[in-house]
Amino acid sequence: MADHRMTATSYLVLGLLSDGPATSYELKRKVAVSIGNFWEFAHSQLYDEPARLADAGLVDVETEPGGRRRRTYRITAAGRAALADWLAAPTPDRTDVRDPGLLKLFFARHARPRDIRHLAIDQRRSHRERADEYERIHQAFGGSIDRWQLKSLELGIRYERTVEGFWAELLDDLPEA
Repeated sequence: MADHRMTATSYLVLGLLSDGPATSYELKRKVAVSIGNFWEFAHSQLYDEPARLADAGLVDVETEPGGRRRRTYRITAAGRAALADWLAAPTPDRTDVRDPGLLKLFFARHARPRDIRHLAIDQRRSHRERADEYERIHQAFGGSIDRWQLKSLELGIRYERTVEGFWAELLDDLPEA
């Protein structure tokens, strides 16, 4: 088993494979409609990470003979143990937030009033649209996803509605442009 530094993407792949075998393309599709809504990363990692996990003995790989030689990955007992250990480990006390709107707001003292107003309008709209999308997902899949996926989705809705409300309040406090 090769030495493998585990990253959040490693655990993301192990978590998805815990639900069943998948190709890298299938992993990418699953992420696009679920985790990708709250966890951003380069999707190219989904094509590379399963092979690294296979080298580490955490997943098995089956390659189709001939044709495209599609590779299907399955989590191993060692992979399940690594995922369980990660889930049991303490989570960092701090959540990293990388919000371009918040960064612009921090430096807004250097901006024109109309630009601050446009920022607030755009951010309110963006967070409203994201919350609306989460609510559509909740309505479409709420009965077919597990309790913890549902709770993650509910937190996403609350978060986006709270941030939308912040930008709406800020907009109300700004002078008309």
